[in-house]
Amino acid sequence: MPQKTLRFKIHQDGKVEETVEGFIGNSCNEATKNLEDALGKVTVKNKTSDAFISNQSENSTQLNNESNVSF
Repeated sequence: MPQKTLRFKIHQDGKVEETVEGFIGNSCNEATKNLEDALGKVTVKNKTSDAFISNQSENSTQLNNESNVSF
């Protein structure tokens, strides 16, 4: 199972960029929902190929792509 990582970059203008790694399918949305609600309105959400992989293939995939979210 790949390591799951959440990274946050806070820009000088107050914009928060969240990078999510190691989540398959829609699980990244579930993992970050409370944080995104607390931080404010999501303005941009970019999905990577990991978001389109079904959970059935979680054990067979070794992709290491990133997903970025900006607030």
